[in-house]
Amino acid sequence: MARWVWAAVVAIIIVAVFAIVAMTGQRQSVSNGTMGSRVQTPTSASQPQRVEVLLIPNGTTLVRAISRSPAEMMAAYYIGNGSVMITPYPWNMKSWRGEVETVYNGSALIAKINASYSEKYNPYAPVLGYPSARYGCDPLFGACTATEPPLKLPLPATNADAVIEIDYSIQPGNCDVTDFSYDIWFTKGPGLGPGDLELMLWMYYTTPLSQSAPSPYWSSAGSYTASAYVNGNRVDMPIKAFLHIDRSSWSVLILAFERPIKSGSVALSIGDLVRIAERALNGTGINIDRLNLVSIDVGIEFDGPPNKLLSCSYEIYRWALASS
Repeated sequence: MARWVWAAVVAIIIVAVFAIVAMTGQRQSVSNGTMGSRVQTPTSASQPQRVEVLLIPNGTTLVRAISRSPAEMMAAYYIGNGSVMITPYPWNMKSWRGEVETVYNGSALIAKINASYSEKYNPYAPVLGYPSARYGCDPLFGACTATEPPLKLPLPATNADAVIEIDYSIQPGNCDVTDFSYDIWFTKGPGLGPGDLELMLWMYYTTPLSQSAPSPYWSSAGSYTASAYVNGNRVDMPIKAFLHIDRSSWSVLILAFERPIKSGSVALSIGDLVRIAERALNGTGINIDRLNLVSIDVGIEFDGPPNKLLSCSYEIYRWALASS
């Protein structure tokens, strides 16, 4: 998640111990597991096989991760054979009632927000939480999932050329949807520090970009085009870039679709996003080519006025990785 939030990190650390204990009790064996629904498409002898890994759905057992209080902020569970971790993660809700949950029902991932807050940890951040699914070694949670080709993590950013495919639907309700996004992490090693990068791809949002990425915290990093498949049709997707450079911690690059997609299927290459990031970061001192891709998260960042019941949700019907 884009972090306006070092002030909230202290609060996150406080509850992390509770979450780690919960995750340890629920985590399935991932070190020896194999990914679900792996498909190899036959090709000619002169061409490599196209490998696809289906992350969601993944298995059939219902799994639910719920946060009803700050002590459950980092509640998390693994689904299927451990290739995906789900979490409600209302990281900026300091005082609140209700619940935020992520549910895997065997065929889809459903995230629901039904909560009313009175105070944020960071009052300046236009985000209350990030109910999400995670693949890889998340540098904030310090937790890892099982991974394998076509995207065996970690790997150098310059080698990350797999295609990420998702089929989803957003129900904004009365929330301010800051973004429905991928959160892609590039680091030098374990943890986070100066020179590391959080790259967000905003596929949907209801708040205008000028409000979600206000100056001077964010600076415009140009306009670009990415080749994508939307609902099966190839399109040249216009993208706006916004950048926040942090010399004391990690930096954040937002790539936002100029035309938000509320529901449907979207597929695009991670390699294309890396190449856009190379251009957007030129001259900043942040060199993505020297970093490793360690984690890909997907979910919704939401916000809204205090002391009001906020209700919104999303569903992910399919999330897959494929060789390009």
